[in-house]
Amino acid sequence: MEPEQIINTFLNWLNEKPSIFISAWRDLPELETQIAESADDELFPIAMTISKWCGKHELGTTLRDAIEEQNFVDNVSDARKDIRPTKPTLTTGRSTTNITKILRDSILTAYNQQQNPNQENSSDTDNEPK
Repeated sequence: MEPEQIINTFLNWLNEKPSIFISAWRDLPELETQIAESADDELFPIAMTISKWCGKHELGTTLRDAIEEQNFVDNVSDARKDIRPTKPTLTTGRSTTNITKILRDSILTAYNQQQNPNQENSSDTDNEPK
């Protein structure tokens, strides 16, 4: 697995499928701290940190399966010579600058959403008369 694939899949989970962390969300800050120690220009150590954390939290197989599924989809699209523009990934076309910040922010956002699942609803009632 390529480091970019691991990072992109994990970012996708954080941003679009945070419920995948239902049994591990309390340990997301631990991962955020580990990633904070990584350099932006070295994707392999970041991807390794993510992979190890996922393995520790029984998400390793899920991560591997998600990457294999995406590779299959990409290969089918290539085989069809699909002319549609490719869907940009979070690291495609972007330098690795700030990747640790992006990951850390996404981790903390997912953590806070899991910690306070009703937070979005509370803002809806702020403007109601009392």
